[in-house]
Amino acid sequence: MPILQISGLQQALNKLQWQRGLRAGFAVGTTMLACLLLHRPIGWAALGALYICLVDNGGPYLSRLGNILSIAFLGSFAVLLGSVVNANLFTGMVVTLVFFFLMTLARVISQPLASTSVLILICYIVAFGSTHQTLTAASTDAAYFLLGGLWAAILALALWPVDPFRPAREAVATLYDALSQLTDTLSPDAELTRPFNQALAHIRISIEAAQSALAETPARMTARTIRARNLAVLVENADLLVARILRFAEIGESISSGPSLQAIKTWLTTSINHIPLALRERPFDNTASFTREGSLSVDLRRSTKLLEASLTASVAATPEATIYLITTLHDTRFNLEIAYEAVRAVWTGAEARQREAAAFRATLTGAPSAISSSALWLEALRSNLTLRSVMFRHALRLSAVIVVDVLLTRYIHVTHSYWFAMTSLIVLRPFAGETVRRSAERVTGTLAGGLLAASFTAVFSHQAELLLLVVLCSAGSVAFYAVEYAWYCFFVTPAIVLLTVTRLHDWHLAAIRMEMTVLGAIVSVLTMLLLWPERESLQLPGLLARGAAAEAAYLRALLAFWGRTSGLPPSERIAEERTLLAPARRLCGLAVNDAEETLDHALLEHAIPLNPRREPTELLNSASLTFTTYLRRITRTATTLAAIGTGQQASSSTTTIIATLATRLDTVSQALNGTRATAPTQPLDSATTELSDSLASEQLRRLEMQVSVLERTAAELNATIPA
Repeated sequence: MPILQISGLQQALNKLQWQRGLRAGFAVGTTMLACLLLHRPIGWAALGALYICLVDNGGPYLSRLGNILSIAFLGSFAVLLGSVVNANLFTGMVVTLVFFFLMTLARVISQPLASTSVLILICYIVAFGSTHQTLTAASTDAAYFLLGGLWAAILALALWPVDPFRPAREAVATLYDALSQLTDTLSPDAELTRPFNQALAHIRISIEAAQSALAETPARMTARTIRARNLAVLVENADLLVARILRFAEIGESISSGPSLQAIKTWLTTSINHIPLALRERPFDNTASFTREGSLSVDLRRSTKLLEASLTASVAATPEATIYLITTLHDTRFNLEIAYEAVRAVWTGAEARQREAAAFRATLTGAPSAISSSALWLEALRSNLTLRSVMFRHALRLSAVIVVDVLLTRYIHVTHSYWFAMTSLIVLRPFAGETVRRSAERVTGTLAGGLLAASFTAVFSHQAELLLLVVLCSAGSVAFYAVEYAWYCFFVTPAIVLLTVTRLHDWHLAAIRMEMTVLGAIVSVLTMLLLWPERESLQLPGLLARGAAAEAAYLRALLAFWGRTSGLPPSERIAEERTLLAPARRLCGLAVNDAEETLDHALLEHAIPLNPRREPTELLNSASLTFTTYLRRITRTATTLAAIGTGQQASSSTTTIIATLATRLDTVSQALNGTRATAPTQPLDSATTELSDSLASEQLRRLEMQVSVLERTAAELNATIPA
């Protein structure tokens, strides 16, 4: 993967967030106009409005409000602090070191601080690099920043709300509409009818369209946002519901009369139709009916019991078909409950299954499952107060670089030399690959934007024209912010240059911006490569080890699930699945997500020019890609086993095989953590050959093959890790 990848203008325009851009332009423009009419300075007020527009990335109001309040109030405090402490060099250096360290380390505490800390530190460094001011003047600047930010916040939250996820929500809603249409075509011989096959083909197209819409949603850190994650859950869940509907269609062939299947079809259509309606528009009750105690969920459980009783009493199907029918019914209900929870999370940001996964994780570690928010913050902070923590080292590195940059700018005597330190702050990331890529994008975008700014200042001579250009460039920067960073830099550079220019036709300021950006990027890259050179590829073995351990826990949870449900009626399987399998499955998904996210960044590292381990890094990344792929496959295979297996089917040979595979996964995890050497494991040929040709046996053979691939890949990974 190349370090610098910049989309063409047409490709970037296709993903442009023009509504966010227009809103940002309006917020910045009206703020500057108000300052001009009141004869007040426009710089800090316009910057406050711009920064609020940058951090408001859509999604649940609670998370948006957290981001907005963080940048508004902590940014104002940073302006005040930076303006006051720059009088004395020694005091300023100490305060800068401490403030940068604390704000960088605070990213581990909460999501709002993680999203806004860089912008808060930019406010500080700009204020620190400006002329020293009295406490009164500094307070005035901080107030201007706060007022500009609050106006933009009111605009964003109340007057002009923008939802970047609307296209994705609409695509997922259309998918569930197609799912409802598929249920309408259910009949005893559904798979032989043209309408059913047409609806099934339409479902596949709708799934791909929803996945594409979600992937193209131009929201920064899309994979980490609750809204994007739960929309992805809805897409995956729709695929599982298709499998459930296909099961009903298969069973329908063995049902001698239609009333039973008609009742199932009515139940399915009614339950599914609530989802697209709630996705297109926020429900009036704020999705309270989608909670586990809400009216829709209660009605879903009640109707399932009534339908189960009706199917049990019916003579339309054979006893074997009835048992299979009821099992599929409860599996479908479980998928619908997951969909209801995801719909609620899309609008509120509350994820019930995160708590279940935390409780399951606590049972593995012996820790208490109920932990307060303050205790979680303290634990996160305490666990990062060590040199073994990547964020702790990054906080030290960033603080040291900024202090050196500030000292250098004191002797450069160049106007707006704080752009030097600001660039180091922006491009210096926790890992080398990220730092090099961000530096390349920043330099490329700033150089092009600086040339544009120089052209503007040379051609346009009236202040009104320059202010209009500031508005347009501010709109462009926010519109491209979540699309591609280089294009964001291209637009934000002329906006900042024109906002700070003091004399018309002063194109030299653009040249200074370009020079300081290049110098700051060079310092950041050299610092990362020389001071605690972090490589995300080295984090991969630990994350993959956690994934293997989670898969082993999932297999043991599967055995426990079979043991508990042996002899129980199908109606009670759903409760045990929620208690045992759902948290374990979610733990697997979270572990693999973390590994894949780190792998995305690590793929950059073999292209770093000064990387002394370029070839081993490339081999490690390749093996990690295989490992994460097969972790996903093991989760799917175990999920299939759970769906088709019951306590009666879990014979002693089957449970022995699964227990052995769980132990082998634990061995893989220990080997990747360096606590145990890998040893070749003989395949379970003797055990698997004795299995029947049932679907469960086929899944067991597949599971054994997948674990074997992980063992071979773990050996390759260990060979690439430096001793």
